[in-house]
Parts: sequence; C-alpha cells; structure tokens
Amino acid sequence: MRVATIALFSSLVAKTEAIGFRDLVETATHRELKSNAAAVDGADDQHRRAQNNCFTDQPPSAAWHPQYSSGWTNGFCRFTVDCNSPAYTSELLCCRGAYAGQTSGTCLSSLPSPPTMSPTESGGLDVYYPDYATSWAAAGCINTRPFPGGRPTYSSQILCCKGAYGGQVSGTCLSQLPSAPTMSPTETGGLDVYYADYATSWAAAGCINTRPFPGGRPTYSSQIACCKGAYGGQTSGMCLSQLPSPPTMSPTEAGGLDVYYPDYETAFGEAGCINTRPLPNGRPSYSSQIACCRGAYAGQTSGTCLSQLPSPPTMSPTEAGGLDVYYPDYATSWAEAGCINTRPLPSGRPTYSSQIACCRGAYAGQTSGTCLSQLPSAPTMSPTEAGGLDVYYPDYATTFGEAGCINDRPLPSGRPSYSTQESCCRGAYGGQSSGRCMCEAVGVCYSCTCGTELQRTTAGCTLTCS
Repeated sequence: MRVATIALFSSLVAKTEAIGFRDLVETATHRELKSNAAAVDGADDQHRRAQNNCFTDQPPSAAWHPQYSSGWTNGFCRFTVDCNSPAYTSELLCCRGAYAGQTSGTCLSSLPSPPTMSPTESGGLDVYYPDYATSWAAAGCINTRPFPGGRPTYSSQILCCKGAYGGQVSGTCLSQLPSAPTMSPTETGGLDVYYADYATSWAAAGCINTRPFPGGRPTYSSQIACCKGAYGGQTSGMCLSQLPSPPTMSPTEAGGLDVYYPDYETAFGEAGCINTRPLPNGRPSYSSQIACCRGAYAGQTSGTCLSQLPSPPTMSPTEAGGLDVYYPDYATSWAEAGCINTRPLPSGRPTYSSQIACCRGAYAGQTSGTCLSQLPSAPTMSPTEAGGLDVYYPDYATTFGEAGCINDRPLPSGRPSYSTQESCCRGAYGGQSSGRCMCEAVGVCYSCTCGTELQRTTAGCTLTCS
C-alpha cells in the first residue's frame, strides 16, 4: 500500500513538472515573438515616417543634417535621416554650408577637431579679413574676434591688404603691417620708391620719396631713374644735383669728361655741347653729345649744336609736317595736355621717339587720359565690345552686397583693375554672400542665388536647388 502511494505521488509530480516546463517555454516563446513584432512595427513606423516626409518607397541613407529647431545661434549638425533639410557627407561640410556665418561658432565647436581659428600671438584669429566697418580709404585688415559672416579671409595681413585694398592710395592698410613691403621707410625715412615733385616748378623740382605717396603719380625704383624719366631735359640740373652721388665725371680718351653739357657761356644760337673740364655746378649732363643737343638745344633754329656732331641726326619733317620727335606740351595744364611734335622744339624740353613713348614718360599718371586719347590708336584702354574699357574694376560707389565689377569709362584713379569680370569678382568680392558679382560675371548657372528657377531651367543649369 505504501509503495503504491509513493509511485502514484511520483507520477503526479512528474506530470506537474512537465506541464510547468511546457508553460515556461510557451511563455518565453510568446514574449520573444511579441518583442520581434514590436521591433518590426517600430521599423515599419520609422519607415512610414520617412516615406511620409520623402514621398519615396525607401527612406534615404543617414547623413549630416543641420538642426534648424535649435535656432541659428545654437544650431549644429546631426548624423540622422532627415528629408526636410539638406544632407552633407561630413559634419564639417554641414557646418560650413549651413552655418557659414554663425558668429557663436556652436556648430564648429561640436566637431571632434574644429578647424583652426585659434588666437595668434596678439590674441586674434589666425586669419585676416577686411574691415568693412571703416571707410575704404581709412580701413585695413584685422583679425579681431569674432569673425563676421560672409567676409573674405586671408592667411596673412599683407595678402589681405593686396586682395581687399589693392588700389588704396592712402596706403592705410599697408601702413598697419609690422614690416610694410615696397612702401616701407628707406634709410632716410621716406618711401623706397621715388616720384616727381609736381608741387614745385619744373625747373626747380626734383624727385622725392616723401610720405604719403600721392595717387596717380609715376614711381621709380631709384632717385636717378626718376630724374632721368621725369626730368630728362631739365637744363637747371636741379634733380641730378640732389643725388647723393651724381653720375661719374671721369675723363674720356680725348682728355675731356665722359659726359656732355650745354655751353651756357655762349649765346644760345651759337652754342653747342661740350665736355670740357671741370663740369660747372648745377649744369645738366648727358651721356652723349647728340643727347645733349636734343635735350638742351632741341629748339635751336641755327642748328649750331647738331652741326658740331660727327654725324648729325635727321631732323626732317614727319608726314604731318612736324618734327620726328615728340615732347610734352608744358603750355597746357597737365590734366589737359598731351605730346606734340610742333616746330620749333622748345629749349630744354625732353624728347621721345614716338607719341606713345612721350605719353608714357611725361603723362604716365594722367587720370584724364588726354594724352593717350590723342593717339591715332590708343593702347590698353580701347573700347570693348560693350563699349567700355577692356579691363574691369570694383564698383565702390555701390554697397558691397549689391556691387559688381564694371568697365565704365573713365577708370577711377587708384582703382585696382582686372583682365576679366570674373577675375575681378573673385579678387574684390570673394566674400560677397549675395553672389551678385559672380552671377553677373558667370551667369545664372553659377549658383542657386542667381536668377529665378525658370531662368536657370531655361539656361540648362545642372544645379540642385532646394
């Protein structure tokens, strides 16, 4: 009886355990199936949401998208699936494209390795940009924090000055450099270039390097080069007399000087050029006898000076009936004057072999262009197909955001010029956020900011514009 009872009890326990184990398995299986179903439902929901936004069968791949919901100042980029904002392949490109002018720097600061904008030794940025808050003539290049949006940047201060203030006649930008190039002080404290002193009468003037440099004045690499170019026929010799070391006066093979000078001791009609020692103080000198005759006795109707030459040069009339040399017209105001070959040649007037050479030598900085306009075929400034100059320059009369590059006549003094409209836009308006200049130079296919959608479509642009 006891044995039977034990056997019956053991059988009941075994059945109970089997039933419990089966229930446990069924419960676990049910939970797993439910979890998988939930996961599938979640994926389907995400898929449906993406489909609802993108109107496609499959959602796009994840990419970097700007988070517009955070506002401009606190905006950043996130790697996600988003059909309502532009996609970028990297976080850096997203920040540059969507938050290019963000002064707070929130987006860039979230990068693993933000691009360098670290302070320089003086505490500013390590890039320079033009100071548009100051008038153009008084402005320079700065690296003050924070960086304004849409402003062109340069790796050094001098590059910024050359790119943004290339035609600045005041020289303010270059003067702010630690070591200004080209226009830096020489040993005597002036510029390292020389220019003619137009403020002094021609006979009493010389070449100077006094600061500041006047706009539109031709420059020379040395004082003697300036004297030769601007005061070549100066009979007073004032310019050459101001040189630290006047040209050599060593004897020639014939026992005289190796330079010639006019004989002021003899009447003008009967005088010539000599190289007798010693050279009188303040007397202009020339490298050859013929150069002296042309410079000091060019208007001598008697021809005495030229007759003393071993081989007198031709002074026959040109086709127009004038001299075969040209000289500047000092009888007319500088801005309205040109080069002429009218007989007789005035005494002490510099001469040139051609009219264009005379204009370049005597009226190089003439902003009115009168001299060049008198040429039969004026160089460089001839009209383009559109009727303007064949160079382009930035339009400083219009605000930066709306300005472009033009070739209207005349070219303003001290304005930088470029060979093409596109190169002008890139050089002068590289940081123009509106793109107005490049749109005019390149056309509506340059960017999505150019023209209307209809115009871009008609032009066959391949741009992808949202």
